[in-house]
Amino acid sequence: MKKLYLILGFSFLVAFTSLAQSLSYESFVSKYKEAANLYSQKQYESALQILDILISDKYAQTYPSVFLSRALTLHSVGRYAESKIDIDKCISFQPYALKPLLCRSIICLSLKEYDLALTDINYCLEKNPSWADAYHQRGLIYLSLANYPKALQDFEDAILNANGSYKPEYFSDRGFAHYYLQDIEKAKADFTYSLTMAENDNVYLCLIDVCYKLQEYDEGIKYADILINQGRRVESAIIERVYIYLIQERYDEVKRDLDSIEQACKDISSYHKVKGIYFILTGNNNLGDEEIQKASILNPDDKDIILLKAIKNRPMTSNELRKVSIGDFM
Repeated sequence: MKKLYLILGFSFLVAFTSLAQSLSYESFVSKYKEAANLYSQKQYESALQILDILISDKYAQTYPSVFLSRALTLHSVGRYAESKIDIDKCISFQPYALKPLLCRSIICLSLKEYDLALTDINYCLEKNPSWADAYHQRGLIYLSLANYPKALQDFEDAILNANGSYKPEYFSDRGFAHYYLQDIEKAKADFTYSLTMAENDNVYLCLIDVCYKLQEYDEGIKYADILINQGRRVESAIIERVYIYLIQERYDEVKRDLDSIEQACKDISSYHKVKGIYFILTGNNNLGDEEIQKASILNPDDKDIILLKAIKNRPMTSNELRKVSIGDFM
């Protein structure tokens, strides 16, 4: 019986392989369009099933976009190393095409191969100095490298060269550059404008933090409530709302919020950090120290922990509380 299963399995494999190799050109193109449609609907695994067949087909050699499409799909599901293999193959067929180079820059950024990412995108901009998406991509690289002035300039150039075909991320990412350059008002303007173009949960989270820093507490709570009431990024939104409640000394609501997400956040550093702050502010320094230690173990690189350890045995001021980073956006 085991042999029969093996024979049947082998027969199906042969039939499947033969089917993949026997596609007509029209069928190949039709399948490619089907995969592209699935990708646009974010049905990445279904798209990959088709693309896995197509890259083995003879027409893939004359239709290298199939490697580009699979590279982007693999990237969307976090399979970055495999994604780079496919984009390299695409580029080997089209060494001077700019779109694959832009895509490889995106993939290299995800792999933290910053020099390679910059090399590709600089070539794109050398050949097409009015390409808005390329400026945006280079801005993202500089943002990741904490070179905020260069990032800001590239996001400005992306908007300048878009010729009215703006994308929401041009503005939200410029908002990040403004944020890290401490221009909070401009960051808020960019974040709110991007939301007029497209909903984005991460932008709402940014706005909570921005309103917190601008002491516009009611507006910050409004943005948190939008996410919480719709079941989107609930834990992150509650944690950020807690900081506002803390500054307003609304400790009953703080406790309610923290208790509501305790089980979901037991391994999240930012939860233990804000809980530690709550205990410090309410005079429970021993419990505060325990929570800060948990946060430190989960995220030893958090600079706020140094501040919190320094003040754990004395009252925390409002100014010290505002210095704590409530968001982790990058």
